[in-house]
Amino acid sequence: MADFLPYGRPFYLARAALDSPTNLCMKLFPAIDEWHDQLVAKKFSPYNNDPIQPTVAANAFVRVNMALGKTFIQSSVLMMELRPCHLIWQYSIFSDSAYLSFKR
Repeated sequence: MADFLPYGRPFYLARAALDSPTNLCMKLFPAIDEWHDQLVAKKFSPYNNDPIQPTVAANAFVRVNMALGKTFIQSSVLMMELRPCHLIWQYSIFSDSAYLSFKR
């Protein structure tokens, strides 16, 4: 809890108030929704036809990656201003019209 009191002032991140467009998050991790749906439905793996085990760890891993995509999109706007020449900004997602409108 890194010096945050369990009572009193609430924890707040300004960037968390902005929702990243879902289609941008899908471009970062294109298969994450598919894996989430397969875990929920307990379907077979598309790679080896073994049943997917819906464990706590597997569900948590998928949810963390979904949150990571949203957080990365939110934080990338500031990171781009701090390091405008970084190679990562050359990826097509950062020139996508949805990203450019989100950035504004």
